[in-house]
Amino acid sequence: MRISLIGAGHIGKAVIGILNDNNNYFLSKFGEEPKVISVSDSKNTVFNKNGLNLNDVLMYKSKNEMNELETSIKFDEIFDLDSDVIVDMSPATKDGILGKKNYIRAFEMGKNVVTANKAPLALHWKEIMESARQNKKKILYEASVGGGVPLFNLNHHSLRSSKLIEFKGQVSSTINYVLNQVIGGLEFKDAIKTAQNMGIAETDYHDDTQGLDGARKTVIIANALLDKNLTLNDVEYDGIENLENVELMKQSGKIYRVLSHVVNPDRIESKLFEIDLKDSLACLDPLSMGYLEKTDNNDDITIFEKHDGPLETAAQVVNDILLLM
Repeated sequence: MRISLIGAGHIGKAVIGILNDNNNYFLSKFGEEPKVISVSDSKNTVFNKNGLNLNDVLMYKSKNEMNELETSIKFDEIFDLDSDVIVDMSPATKDGILGKKNYIRAFEMGKNVVTANKAPLALHWKEIMESARQNKKKILYEASVGGGVPLFNLNHHSLRSSKLIEFKGQVSSTINYVLNQVIGGLEFKDAIKTAQNMGIAETDYHDDTQGLDGARKTVIIANALLDKNLTLNDVEYDGIENLENVELMKQSGKIYRVLSHVVNPDRIESKLFEIDLKDSLACLDPLSMGYLEKTDNNDDITIFEKHDGPLETAAQVVNDILLLM
């Protein structure tokens, strides 16, 4: 499998690391090896038709000298390369238009897509999925919502005999970490600085703390699990920048989290919930990812991981690549 990677930030570098460190393992287990022929960051695209040396990619990227590595090409040229899949790990944009155009162009050029970028899916789901169907290509997006927690693949392959009744999940770690710190007594700005120092909050953190990140993910969840064509306009969502009743939250003894909540067929929201200590989601700490699904035949299922970060998200990106392979 020949791969073009877009995005060489924390997740992108982790994907490169997993592919590099496990090359022999993947070859022995699957009989094939994923071969990265191009990598694009925000400034450069490097290419080798025989496969890039991923150790060198990581080294030159760490020195911010990607342009010194291999052959440099223009970004648009990746669509003309002899590749099987384009993997998008670029940051979410406000309108998701660039991602949508890239995916549709990839399909039209005979390539599949793996993405961790939630904006194109949240804003242009219908167009992207129709293009994939028309061109008989696939798009896998496990890492766009739950980080390292299996969600879509589990539902599509292991819960086919059941109908989803309700989904409730913690899918945004930044907003919940900041929320937990504020309830614990920190000022909002200090909580943000702490999250930024930990690498879990962006310089422009408002997409997270205003609830937009959670809303995007909720749209993708509803579309994927309920076969809908919703956009951000169809989801109700809350942020935490102007919290009221913080003192009452401190004294309540309850757990508070911003959760994605989907009730089949038409309740779609991402809001602040009060969680009872007996609730199965109470075991999640603020940096966890996890969810509860209520189904008709498989009963109630809770899936979670203790901590989510770039490595865990990258593992799901690579899993999607291997599923296509």
